[in-house]
Amino acid sequence: MKAKFFRWPAVVLGLAVTISMGAGVSSARQPSPSAQADKADSGKPAPKYKYNKAEEKAYKAFFAARTAAPATQIKLGEEFVAKFPQSHYLAGVYGTLTTAYFATGQMDKMFAVGDKALELNPDNVDVLPILAMAIPRRFHDTTPDGAKELQKAEMYAHHAIELIPNIPKPANADEASFEKAKNDKLSLAHSGLGLIDLNHQKFEDARTELTQAVTLASSPDPVDYYLLGNADSGASYYNDAIVAYGKCSLSGPLASVCKARAAAAKHDAETKLGR
Repeated sequence: MKAKFFRWPAVVLGLAVTISMGAGVSSARQPSPSAQADKADSGKPAPKYKYNKAEEKAYKAFFAARTAAPATQIKLGEEFVAKFPQSHYLAGVYGTLTTAYFATGQMDKMFAVGDKALELNPDNVDVLPILAMAIPRRFHDTTPDGAKELQKAEMYAHHAIELIPNIPKPANADEASFEKAKNDKLSLAHSGLGLIDLNHQKFEDARTELTQAVTLASSPDPVDYYLLGNADSGASYYNDAIVAYGKCSLSGPLASVCKARAAAAKHDAETKLGR
């Protein structure tokens, strides 16, 4: 899909703070369970952490900027990576840079650094749902290795859905905000799965996933309503399509398209055998 199908709900940017960075500065040194398993399988002991005063100071400044503007996070993050390319904190820094690049529309950088984040920590619950949603939206018929890319996105989505419900709540997060954060992340994963199903013309499955996406989101993405309308129409649920397109037409980059599709769905409901 074209870049106009990317929309960044403001609430999502805060999710990385609530879930990934909420445990505090010291947690970034800890390898993921997958990384620990890899070390054990290789028979090589994990390298001993060496205290670096300048590195600690730089990361504390980066951590303190976790609620700052994305541009500030990018500046501090890029400076940190350039100065400390072997840092124990890279997984966390890459994760935050992924969300910050997405927030500022730097999609190529977002994909590149997101891959690095998951290479260091395959269980990164901030990055997994973002890439699960974003990869199918950049897919088109001429995408190199497009089928493999969709398979990767599907794997990311399912892994995110597996991990997110079991994330322990950080001590400094209130229950309601934490649950909202988890649901918003789950919404991204379901959005990705829904679009993958649409690409495969699995309209019933797409309806299920995209309904989850708009239901879980605290601020539903109008693009998801557009996709849901397409799934509804494809499965002959024309009245449901009218509703979905109607919600899409209220805002977002596809508002005019959705108005036209809502009119077409209304005509289909009046002239075709629907459900």
